[in-house]
Amino acid sequence: MTLLYACSTTKDEKTISIINFKNSTGGEPSMVNPTNHKDKDVQVFRINGGESYSTVMYRLEKGNIKAYQSGVTSNNNYDKATYKWTNDSTLSFRLVNSSNSSAESYSMIGNNGWTRLEKINK
Repeated sequence: MTLLYACSTTKDEKTISIINFKNSTGGEPSMVNPTNHKDKDVQVFRINGGESYSTVMYRLEKGNIKAYQSGVTSNNNYDKATYKWTNDSTLSFRLVNSSNSSAESYSMIGNNGWTRLEKINK
């Protein structure tokens, strides 16, 4: 007997542009309204044109879309991000400078109200 099953995770890597976020107070964007997003949406913001980046991942949790946010500071100037979901609560992403191909990779987990970010050294 053969047993087949399907998993609802997205395995395809996607590329998005980093959104420049300007705030006169110098703060990060507040948690973006999850009702405007669908399961597995991802946004990356550059904060005030500087070296701080904020990543927001959206996932379906207990029947509702939840947003999980984490921040990264880097000496590099990134304009793109590539990402893929490795399971329902874990996102792997790279911040990329498309003009010189420099990049930094991260793994982000969001589950039950907590977020963990880990830099992946290659």
